[in-house]
Amino acid sequence: MDDIQFSSANVRIRTYESRLLTKNTFDRMMAAEEAEDSYSILQETTYSDFIEDEDEVRDFEQVLIAEKKRTFDLVYNITPVKSIVDLMALQYDYQNLKVLVKQEYTQEDFSEFLVPMGSLPLSVLKELVNVRRSNQVDPIMNRCIEEVFQYIEDYDEIQAVDIIFDNYYWDHMVKLSQSENNENIERLIQRNIDVFNISTTLRSYLMGQRKGFINAVLQKGGTLNTNELVEEISASLENFMDYMEQTPYKNLVADSYDEITQNKKLTSLDLNKDNFLMRRLKEEKTTPFGPQAILGYLYAKEVEIKNLRMILVGKINKIPEETLQERVRESYV
Repeated sequence: MDDIQFSSANVRIRTYESRLLTKNTFDRMMAAEEAEDSYSILQETTYSDFIEDEDEVRDFEQVLIAEKKRTFDLVYNITPVKSIVDLMALQYDYQNLKVLVKQEYTQEDFSEFLVPMGSLPLSVLKELVNVRRSNQVDPIMNRCIEEVFQYIEDYDEIQAVDIIFDNYYWDHMVKLSQSENNENIERLIQRNIDVFNISTTLRSYLMGQRKGFINAVLQKGGTLNTNELVEEISASLENFMDYMEQTPYKNLVADSYDEITQNKKLTSLDLNKDNFLMRRLKEEKTTPFGPQAILGYLYAKEVEIKNLRMILVGKINKIPEETLQERVRESYV
């Protein structure tokens, strides 16, 4: 991949970065007396393009989705290599496939859960589910749907199909990253897989899952040996934490031991993993050439929207400001 070809797109990305919400905006929203006051602050931002006068604060989700779609549309429009944006959009293809398969199985209408983002048009995904094969999708996605429906035919239930979808999603992601022939992208995806595997291992431990289940849900393609992760957590939580001390992710799980043993939760890990990935992307965003700026901006927007959702849900449910402050993710700017 020729990194120079991204120079023009990166100039545009810098402009888009300047429109990202700052910590000050989040602080003001969290400090607002009522949810409606918090929503009014959001109306001072670019999100106002999707807020109508008659909208209520509880309508915020459609605003967040509209802004996310606009973000992907803008970046697809300027990127010199579509597959770079596909790396971030692919998750929504598989999310929509899960919804469509569930809809097919139950014969109920779940269209409200479909999202207007992805690397493929929704019409292509619908055809794939209806026909069970499509020449417009990657062979990995065809194999995924084949295995999903084979499982449904064999067991007449859909509870475990999420694992099948997730396994194929990560396989697809690794294939995409390797096809770019770019060390920075491969390192990014490896890091994402490692963080996913660490989180999944600890969550499985908290749920009391056995070796077989953990092996089934961990993903290949990261830098951490999945067999070692399983062996260490199966021995004890202490063994797992000692093992993590020897990896680049020791700070990521630093708070997890007490949280798991005392509170039986992973709230801080969920926050820490987003902040960990954000910091790594912030370190690379000043690179003048290459795709890092595009990927960093898209991730920053994802986190921004996650913060907004958390704040608005919290304000609607009268969650104290100090609790919201503990849950907010680091911003990109």
